[in-house]
Amino acid sequence: MAARKPKGAPTAMDGKTIPVELTVNGQPVRGRVNPRISLLRYLRDELNLLGTKEGCSTGDCGTCVVLVDGQPVDSCLFNMRRANGIQVETIEGLSPKGGPLHPLQAAFLECGAVQCGFCIPGMILAAKGLLSRCPAPSEQQIREGLQEVICRCTGYSQICEAVALAARWMASPKEFEHWRLRTGAMGVSAALFDGAASVRGQLLYADDLHKEGQLYGQIVWSQHPSAEIVRVATNAAEKAPGVVRVLTARDVPGLNGHGRTKPDQPVFCFDRVRYTGDIVALVLAETRDQAAEAAKLVDVAYKPLAGVFAPAEARAESAPQLFPSGNVCKHLVHAKGDVESAMAAAAHVVTGHFETQRVDHAYLEPVAILAETSPDGVITLHVPTQSPFETREQLTKVLDLPPEKIRIAVPPIGGAFGAKLEISVEAVAAVATYVTRRPVKITLTREESLHNSVKRHPFSMDYRVGVDEQGRLLAVDASLVCDAGAYTGNSPRVIDQACIFSCGPYRVPHLRIEGTAVLTNNANCGAFRGYGINQSAVAMEQLLDELALRLNLDPFEIRRINMLRVGDETITGQYLPASVGALDTLAACRRAFQEEWPTYRKRARPGYRIGYGVASGYKNVGAGKGKIDDAGATFTLQPDGRVELRASVV
Repeated sequence: MAARKPKGAPTAMDGKTIPVELTVNGQPVRGRVNPRISLLRYLRDELNLLGTKEGCSTGDCGTCVVLVDGQPVDSCLFNMRRANGIQVETIEGLSPKGGPLHPLQAAFLECGAVQCGFCIPGMILAAKGLLSRCPAPSEQQIREGLQEVICRCTGYSQICEAVALAARWMASPKEFEHWRLRTGAMGVSAALFDGAASVRGQLLYADDLHKEGQLYGQIVWSQHPSAEIVRVATNAAEKAPGVVRVLTARDVPGLNGHGRTKPDQPVFCFDRVRYTGDIVALVLAETRDQAAEAAKLVDVAYKPLAGVFAPAEARAESAPQLFPSGNVCKHLVHAKGDVESAMAAAAHVVTGHFETQRVDHAYLEPVAILAETSPDGVITLHVPTQSPFETREQLTKVLDLPPEKIRIAVPPIGGAFGAKLEISVEAVAAVATYVTRRPVKITLTREESLHNSVKRHPFSMDYRVGVDEQGRLLAVDASLVCDAGAYTGNSPRVIDQACIFSCGPYRVPHLRIEGTAVLTNNANCGAFRGYGINQSAVAMEQLLDELALRLNLDPFEIRRINMLRVGDETITGQYLPASVGALDTLAACRRAFQEEWPTYRKRARPGYRIGYGVASGYKNVGAGKGKIDDAGATFTLQPDGRVELRASVV
């Protein structure tokens, strides 16, 4: 697989061009460019400098930062009409190819500041610009210098440490001379396996990949959150320059549907659309710009329908139905003991209504995919998915092919956090290469990703919690309702998890938990770190705080009294024979708080107060819910004595 584009590949060069002369990584560059394109597109499409990443194209994320005349610049906003005479430095120019790392690159590896790696080229160049202005920055100056570059993985602490270390090394070159990349066998705190490639900008993500003869795909999205499709006319688009094919539902060779728990989401919508992330057609053309222009010519006639945009609306008897089976995709009730008697005997009962919001994962790498067909008919998808095997299983039905004819190859993933567990554009790309037998590339813009990608489920929760005079939990009565969005997806599993963990890591003898996942015409919702458990913790933990106030108990203490211990059972009856660390964790947090709180109090500025709080939570490892969680790995002894490990972990 080659890097995404060789020099001179098709780009936005239509219309008027202007001459340009600039210096890139110390080398003079001359040519003619479309003055409307950005420096980012010029670097990637014309110069094949793929270390500079495209995250948003609106100057908000900082993944595309390069140095222009020594200053950090968002290259996605820097227009090429301003490029004459400028000096540009990209991540590729920071150290010679195959040569030693720059102190900044080495420091990022040493401090563990590289995770998914997508932000790292922009982050390192922003740091280089900072150190050229301020060779010995304080922590606050480092934070201010990097504030325009987003990292979604690390929490920034290691990044700040890395910049400070690089500043020290640059001031003391002899110290840096002794640095060596940490490697070694099992048990050694080694540097990230692909970290060196990441800090050099050589790590190739899906949008960096290129296959000779590839087509570019542009999706035609739904224009309504709820509408009947009256007509899809593709004639004009098919006659547009460079267009090879326009695909619709009639081109799907197998099942026109996919989904993690139920295949109710169409590959291509043909009779109705249920949210603005629905796909109606796919235009395939020789260049990306030709595909984008032709997609505007696909004429879709709609008959708008009434939509439902809140679970309460969707559950009403008079509500429009998204599917013949109704608007509820999962309902469950779990009860134990006698809740009403326990509530009547309780010394204190508190109630509360809680709502959490829909949240986008905001991974920095927009969805991209390169699909291809081998001469013997094997479909290969190069796609940053978190679930390659489950994706393959769904595509066997879409393409009507056996599993051995479909391969999912996962390149580095530029952030996911659960969102890339579900199919986004994999199905349409697979159909496209199956039909044309040519490689097909689809890269979503940030706006398209926001429309199409799944979100964290918003929850509406009503709780009653009762305790005795000593603060021991007697009963919990809770109703949890989540907005699944337009299709079933992972929602049944998420509402399951929310209910299983709805009472937190506590012993509760009497309970009634009801959970409902409801379909609406909102954005699809799916996995997001915590998988529904975070939402229920919001309710339970706040009510425990309220009970602590009523009982005049320390908030740590009311949690200690009720914590699960070895030998206890969870609210769903799972016996805990060992490895129950809740009490030890709570005690450690309490000690840390008692030691550090006096220091934190002194940091309060005039007119401000510093608050504190404590909350507990716990989560399963694996699928849970009684399912068998199995895994496998293969170790192979190599001729040179090394051991190769293969494991299907993303």
